[in-house]
Amino acid sequence: MGFRTVSRRDVLRAGALSWLGLNLSDVFRAQALARPSASTSVRPIRGVILAFCPGGPSHLETFDPKPDAPREIRGEFDTIATAIPGVRFGEHLPRIAEVVDRMTLVRSMRTTSPVHELAVHRLLGGVDEVPPGTGVAASRKDQPHLGAVLAATRSAPEGLPHAVILPTNLTFEGAVFPGQNAGFLGPRFDPWHILGDPTEAGFGPETLELPEGLSVDRLDRRRSLLETVDEARRGWDRLADSTPMDEFRRQAIAIVTSPTCREAFDLEREDPRLRDRYGRTLMGQGLLLGRRLVEAGVPLVQVNLGESNVWDTHEKNFERHREILCPPFDRAVSALAEDLDARGLSDEVLVIVTGEFGRTPRIGQPIKGGAGAKPDGRDHWPAVFSSLAFGAGVGRGQVLGSSDRLASFPTTESFTPADLGATILEALGIDPTIELHDPLGRPLPINRGRPIPWS
Repeated sequence: MGFRTVSRRDVLRAGALSWLGLNLSDVFRAQALARPSASTSVRPIRGVILAFCPGGPSHLETFDPKPDAPREIRGEFDTIATAIPGVRFGEHLPRIAEVVDRMTLVRSMRTTSPVHELAVHRLLGGVDEVPPGTGVAASRKDQPHLGAVLAATRSAPEGLPHAVILPTNLTFEGAVFPGQNAGFLGPRFDPWHILGDPTEAGFGPETLELPEGLSVDRLDRRRSLLETVDEARRGWDRLADSTPMDEFRRQAIAIVTSPTCREAFDLEREDPRLRDRYGRTLMGQGLLLGRRLVEAGVPLVQVNLGESNVWDTHEKNFERHREILCPPFDRAVSALAEDLDARGLSDEVLVIVTGEFGRTPRIGQPIKGGAGAKPDGRDHWPAVFSSLAFGAGVGRGQVLGSSDRLASFPTTESFTPADLGATILEALGIDPTIELHDPLGRPLPINRGRPIPWS
């Protein structure tokens, strides 16, 4: 595609779609040639919002506090009552506590790795073990992101992509986390990955593939996104009249210049009071944008609730949860739950809120394979963590599973990233048991989990 190296400002202005080199016309060509997928008896919903907390939130400070445990376990925070009788949260989630009776709380999630990159790979790919030969940096051996599976097995919505990831890219020291692209399915199925700050005007995919003569520098000088896209549309129309173009290319251009896509990304269309209710933060505006995209017809939107590993509290665990993490998270998630109800979308949109793992029960406790912890921090803890779900297909006011008195291990049936993946795929009308084919034509099972029974 010939993109030059761009700054964060350039990324915000010109989009960061297909950070691994997607040519959108290849997507449609691949879909036309793809093997048909198995069907599922579950009626697909409008869409799924995966609200992902990168870094692994502490379950003890949020959704599974242990007020009767010793202080070195329970920590500094008090607990508060919630709308579910007998269920208590950490004191810094008062808004979610008020609306949790519209949700299902899962307190017995678990995974198999204490390493961020490997745990993220499992969660975003919906698997419990990743393919042989994969590691801590993204490669084309990786398990595909669930959005890539969707793209490989289901026709695209009119004028919209199959899946969008926004507004951050999960990286460490320049290496991209695995699980965020299409992996072994190839770049033609990569989800759209939009980087930038959704609190600033102009956030969104200004263009996917810049036409000849239109550079990032020229885009930066344009007065508005609308003017740029409209001019690009006129140029492409002239090109279509003078140059033979196959249907795949036409479909690609239709998405790039689609008014539906453009309008879905335009947060200025929202009531400012609603934007304030979500919070003028990356978390708040990210979730509001996720709702807009799913409402417009995008089947799967992953909203990263923060920069890479922002929830990774090896030190200053309590200060970070109190001052930085919980306030915007509490505001944004509760606003989304209320907004979906107010718009009549609660039976059409599934929302899942989760991290990749939890934190150590004992403050300052290091674990093998973790990254250590200072006296005021908690290390990684894959043995148990918590997730929230609400919306389509989710029972209201229920708790699934529990952890022991120290929040160390599940004491009931537990659920894994594969189960979460099966849940998302089934909700979107995809049989989780299907097999996809790698570039050599070998069949590979896409999921070995079972949908979480939260209905």
